[in-house]
Amino acid sequence: MTTPDLDDEPTLYDWAGGYPALLRMTTQFYERHVPADPLLGPLFAGMEADHPERVAAWLSEVFGGPELYSQRYGGYARMISQHLAKHLTMEQRARWVALLARSADDADLPQDPEFRAAFVAYLEWGSRIAVENSGEGAVPPEGMPVPRWWWVCNATPAARPSSRPSAVPDPEPAAEEPVPGEALEFDRHVKGLFRRRDRASMRSAFDLWDAGDVRRHGTAILARLRDGSMPCDGAWAAERVDVLARWLDQA
Repeated sequence: MTTPDLDDEPTLYDWAGGYPALLRMTTQFYERHVPADPLLGPLFAGMEADHPERVAAWLSEVFGGPELYSQRYGGYARMISQHLAKHLTMEQRARWVALLARSADDADLPQDPEFRAAFVAYLEWGSRIAVENSGEGAVPPEGMPVPRWWWVCNATPAARPSSRPSAVPDPEPAAEEPVPGEALEFDRHVKGLFRRRDRASMRSAFDLWDAGDVRRHGTAILARLRDGSMPCDGAWAAERVDVLARWLDQA
């Protein structure tokens, strides 16, 4: 996967591809890798059917996304309660980290050094906390917030020049204002309506700079633009929405 350049420093959640990407990863982990593993298989044999969703929600919140875990399941105290008296071993912990990192590859999460450094750093930290809380007589502190993880030592994807030509981002497109009565063209009139950051936030589902993807998902995109839920930092002006709607109607 080629990760995009963003106008503003992204959260790990945004850079990963949001909840859909994290859910792809946890689904790979719990459905593909865990059942066949002699260390982790018995540990997770009795988990709830929605366990991949729970872990994806936790990672979403930890990595700077919406508070999915807190809203759906109960926050930090709920997570800690799942580890009490489980007597997790360091071998199980290490295998959990290794297989989740492999699942990130399976799910096509970004592979740039900066993201993977932050991602694996959290897995190492969080899994060691889990082992500590699972031991005999452990008394986790009360009232702790869900941790929020960030880039390691300010090593963000834009913090260094890459040696890979493929890592050079596409230039930000500019949208031309259509002349009344003019037939609309995607590259001239529509593509530039979507910023690089808009494209990045949706890349786990489709590419906003690809005419075919925008047309295939046009109804859903238009609905979200009209109700103001996309983009997340401010609704489009009616004139911009109308340009997209007119282009979609031309098909």
